[in-house]
Amino acid sequence: MLKGLRFNLEHLCFKMDIYIGTIKKVLDSRIFLFSLGCSLLVATCFSHFWNLNDVPSGIYVDESSLAYNSFCIARTGADEHGIRYPVFFLCFGNYQDPVMAYVDAALVTIFDFEKWVIRLPSGLFHVLAAIVFFFLASKFTRYKMICMTGAFVVSVLPWLFPLSRTGIGGYMPMVFGIIVGCYSLFEAFGKRSIMWAIMAGISWAFTMYAHQIGRPMTAVILLCFVLSFNVLIVKRWKTASIFLFILIAALIPMAVYVYHTPASMTSRFNAIAVWREAQPVSEVCFGILQRYLEYFSLDFLFISGDRDLRHNIGTGELFLFLLPLILAGFYVMIRYFKQNPYYRFILLCVLTYPAAAVLTISHYHSTRCMNGAPFWCITSAIGLNFLYLKRKKMGIVLIVIMFMAAYEIPDYMFKYFGKYQKECRASFSADAVEAVRKSLSHLGKDETLYISKYIFFPEEMKPEFKPEFYTNILFLMKLDPVVYRKRGIPEEKVCLYQEKIVRPGILLTLDNLYFLDENNNIRGSKDFEKRPSDCKLIERIPTPSGIYFEIYRVN
Repeated sequence: MLKGLRFNLEHLCFKMDIYIGTIKKVLDSRIFLFSLGCSLLVATCFSHFWNLNDVPSGIYVDESSLAYNSFCIARTGADEHGIRYPVFFLCFGNYQDPVMAYVDAALVTIFDFEKWVIRLPSGLFHVLAAIVFFFLASKFTRYKMICMTGAFVVSVLPWLFPLSRTGIGGYMPMVFGIIVGCYSLFEAFGKRSIMWAIMAGISWAFTMYAHQIGRPMTAVILLCFVLSFNVLIVKRWKTASIFLFILIAALIPMAVYVYHTPASMTSRFNAIAVWREAQPVSEVCFGILQRYLEYFSLDFLFISGDRDLRHNIGTGELFLFLLPLILAGFYVMIRYFKQNPYYRFILLCVLTYPAAAVLTISHYHSTRCMNGAPFWCITSAIGLNFLYLKRKKMGIVLIVIMFMAAYEIPDYMFKYFGKYQKECRASFSADAVEAVRKSLSHLGKDETLYISKYIFFPEEMKPEFKPEFYTNILFLMKLDPVVYRKRGIPEEKVCLYQEKIVRPGILLTLDNLYFLDENNNIRGSKDFEKRPSDCKLIERIPTPSGIYFEIYRVN
């Protein structure tokens, strides 16, 4: 009986080996990999570009300011302040980076001044970053299936995906530049290639132009590269010289602009630096250490992540199924730290990834350490390669990870396109944007839109109509840049409501106003603003807080 049982088990194992071998041949076949790659690319493009006009709804002021400056460049070659082809764009007292602005300007010229056009480049750069990641991952594993899996994970990573569907900042161009820059450096020094050295110089300069975080972190990443590949760099000093020459040459326009306008490099950082408030050195150092540890916490990486709904939908920055892969990746990189400079480089980049973020006052700020996303993904790819090589022992672990991924990724997408779209409306000023848009649609040719100052309460409203929201109004009006530079927002088109009507038009206000009384109790008031006696209610727009926007026709 025991002999029969042993025979059956051996026969079953023999059949299993045949099935596994067959599956492996299918997975490694070019036809299968090509079909899978095309399917993943289609799914990625759909998730990035579907309904960009309305998902997410509204438009954040950083998006609208970038959009309007791009519109100005496309129409006149100058920004909203009349500066011709600036390196950085002044807005809200700070400076925005140029890559997204000029790419948007080109697209506005080709298409039109619409929200989906302004958001399109972020998605394009994210998709391109995922494609290049496939080649970067090939430096760490020979299995194309692992490279393809890594590329797909990058394309849907919670750290990157929400911002890739907005026009906020140059984060996606920065991530793209980092991935291309790393791959180019490996190719340049690995093959003594002049062309790849030139590409590396251009890529890292592009990263520094793309976003302000890219500037200090490029220096940190390149320092990690020098520490990891120092012997090879010395041997191939000609390649290193070409790379440095191209990098410095590409940064000359930035250096000249910063020399004449130092605030373009320092104003934003001075406003958010951890030592902004006068504190003892010990407290500053403790704050930096605290933030550093936070960026490696399970809470930030895998559970809650960034608390800002513009940056995150309420999950960790990384998928939970990546945790065992990352642990395996750390094991491999630490074990071969001395022998393998590639592992040294990735490990150092992971350990230093929050170098810029820890110097700012915020906690758990994903965008200020977004440069780390590619290196965490490479770490997980190294771990997946290790587990795959040990698949006879780690087969169950791989199956569990596969099922976790099959659940987590679709679940994330359902949450993003589902309940998150309701939760993030306030973060993108969706209600106010839609109210202004509808008010403008009711406006006649020679009529004026009057906007109550309480629409943007508690933000300060100035008589010259310059809250941060002014860029949203410029965007929605598509106001001619020449007119705006000469006159600002024309009062006969849009103005603050001062409880008097000069010209017929539309009044946008609220039905109620809540405030705190002297006992800190919430009170409501319907008499916070005097309405014209002959006004006629056209439309009421509800908000989640229970307040209604009200649109009146006034004479």
